[in-house]
Amino acid sequence: MSYFSGDPWAEDEDPGPLVRPFAVTRGRAGKYVNTLDMLSLVVAVRSETEAATLDREYAEIVRLCQARPVSVAELAAHLNLLLAAVKVLVGDLIESGYLIFRSPTPAANTPDPELLQAVLDGIRNI
Repeated sequence: MSYFSGDPWAEDEDPGPLVRPFAVTRGRAGKYVNTLDMLSLVVAVRSETEAATLDREYAEIVRLCQARPVSVAELAAHLNLLLAAVKVLVGDLIESGYLIFRSPTPAANTPDPELLQAVLDGIRNI
C-alpha cells in the first residue's frame, strides 16, 4: 500500500520495526537499561493470573519467566522486540515486583591481555 492512498493509520498495517518498540516503551529509556545485560536471567515471582491485568507485552514476559529463568536476549527474541525495549519492560516489571533478575557472573579466568597480544602478533607474522 502506498503512503498516499488509503488510511495510513489502518489497524492492519505494520508500523515498522522501530515504531512498535518506541510505542511499547512509551519512549522511555528505563532505569535498568544499564544494569541489565543481555545475558541477565529473569524469573517471575508473581503468577500469570496476577499479571493478567498488565499490558500484553508485560503479561507475556511474566508468562515466559514462570517455569524457568529466561535471559533478556531470549525474551527479546520471543517478543520480536529490540533488546533495549525489552530491558525497559523488564525493568518496569522488576520495579513493580513481578520479576527478579540475576546478572551473569563474570568469568573468573579472564585471558591475560599480554598473552592475547602475543598470539595476535604471532598470527600477523604468519
